[in-house]
Amino acid sequence: MRSFRQKVFLSYIVLLLVFLGLMFPSVTNSVQRIVFRSMNDCAEELIHEFEAVKSDEELVQVLKDHKSQLFYRVGILDNERRLLYDSHTKRLLGTPFFPLQFVTHPEIEEALQNGTGYAEEYSHLLGQKLVYVAKRFDFHGKPYVIRLAFPFQYIQDLRDGFTIGFLFFGSLVLILFSALASIVLNHFSSPIRDIIGAIRNYKEGNLDTLPNIPLKTGPQDEFTHLAKTLNSLSQRVRLEIESVTRERNEKEAILESLSEGVIAVDNDFLVSYANRTALSFLELDHTVIGKPLPVELNPKYQRLLEQCCQKKALVVDEMEIRRVNDRLYLNVVATPRDYGGGALLVLHDKSVYYRMLEMRKAFIANASHELKTPITVIRGFAETFHDNTDLPKETVQEVTARIVDNCRRMTSIIKNLLTLADIENLPSFRVSSHNVIEILQGCVATIRSIWTDAEIVLHFDSQEAFDVEVDGSLIEMAVTNLLDNSAKYSEGPAKIEVRITKREPWVIVEIADRGIGIPEADVENIFQRFYRVNKAHSTKLGGSGLGLSIVETIINKHFGKIEVRSSLGHGSTFTVFMPIKLADRLKMLEAQIS
Repeated sequence: MRSFRQKVFLSYIVLLLVFLGLMFPSVTNSVQRIVFRSMNDCAEELIHEFEAVKSDEELVQVLKDHKSQLFYRVGILDNERRLLYDSHTKRLLGTPFFPLQFVTHPEIEEALQNGTGYAEEYSHLLGQKLVYVAKRFDFHGKPYVIRLAFPFQYIQDLRDGFTIGFLFFGSLVLILFSALASIVLNHFSSPIRDIIGAIRNYKEGNLDTLPNIPLKTGPQDEFTHLAKTLNSLSQRVRLEIESVTRERNEKEAILESLSEGVIAVDNDFLVSYANRTALSFLELDHTVIGKPLPVELNPKYQRLLEQCCQKKALVVDEMEIRRVNDRLYLNVVATPRDYGGGALLVLHDKSVYYRMLEMRKAFIANASHELKTPITVIRGFAETFHDNTDLPKETVQEVTARIVDNCRRMTSIIKNLLTLADIENLPSFRVSSHNVIEILQGCVATIRSIWTDAEIVLHFDSQEAFDVEVDGSLIEMAVTNLLDNSAKYSEGPAKIEVRITKREPWVIVEIADRGIGIPEADVENIFQRFYRVNKAHSTKLGGSGLGLSIVETIINKHFGKIEVRSSLGHGSTFTVFMPIKLADRLKMLEAQIS
């Protein structure tokens, strides 16, 4: 059973449909007449322009001059029906277009007979249906024809626009009459309807859009008192919801900003919340919400949650998670929730601490091993001297030479270790502007004094300025190490090419040799401390395994980077990227630390 309001509304819809049914047929004819009149007026304006010209060429030039002002396709035919000009044909066909092409179309025939012609045809040239209007005019006593074309689709769009306009107009009329007819009914029924709507929101639990009931009746009306009471209640509930929502958003923002992972579970140990850090640690996404934590990650999670809920106390443990590319060491704290049941898991990443311990252990072990070997050798020779005081002079000289060599090796190791410790902190006052070319030339001179037969060639643009902000002594040490390695690990006279280029924000130094190269499996490890590709060969040449580690540390401390390409038996190329501006960045870093 429809209400009175619905019956009135339906009656207006019927009237609107009848109105549109009567008006719609006239839309097509109206649009067609408007387009025809517009094209005809445009043709007459062009014909008026033709009165001042005297030749076909001038006629065509007039059309070309007006081409940018026209949105129609325009063509001109002479008294022999030859196409003198078409605004689109030559552009589309190019050289195949022949200005004297004979043209025959129905609208042209109609224009020659009646003065004006109209036709709707499909254009194979433009690939669409067009509306054509042709108009005959007299040109120096000869009948010429101007022909205009307009896309039929545009006319269809105009028809659709008129139809939509009529629909909009009819809908507007319907709404207007419906509004007028509803005023009286709304005056009496709106208070009751608003009150019912408010009560319905409470009933359905929709507290996000609590209405404010308007007071339209008299001040002593019962509806007024009821509406005031409900409005007061609605306002109090709205304020409470806003306060709870604001508090919840603040807590979530705080939890999301933590570097620790936080996971909340309910009484059934289903995840009710997890911040971004926790999801990142466990390599999960938000689809885990409403589900239990995957047991395959680490079964200790479930046991910790159960223990803290049973004991009603905080439980702490440490866990190791094996991920695809690394391992994660977490300090996990499980604590029961005071309200609502369930528990919280707090995950603190201790991976950096464990990695530092491992690096420290590895460094101490490697340093001890490297120092132990020469100390053992020296001790052995010392015991030999102690037990054999009458050794031949040649033996004594050989033994003392070995002792001196091992002492030098220990000195080199200790010096390199001290260098590594020194460059861990690069203060800004040691950074100044240096010319890379001058630094490299000094390095090359040093290497040539050691490896006299080495061939070292510098390539750079003499017109380019290669100034960088660096610690000159450290950069010189790094480049000298790289050049020394290139010479040291080359068979026969070393051939080294050094290429310097500039590409903002870097100055790039490329050191290429034709030495023995590095095995592919060892390339990614060569910057590790005490790592040597060929230990026997490296020890023979006096290498300690710290040279490339020092180079990488120096470059990293300058906020640069170093890359290596190598082919076994063909040589290696080390590419160093040095930032042009460094001092300001170091000062900002020191300010943040202080």
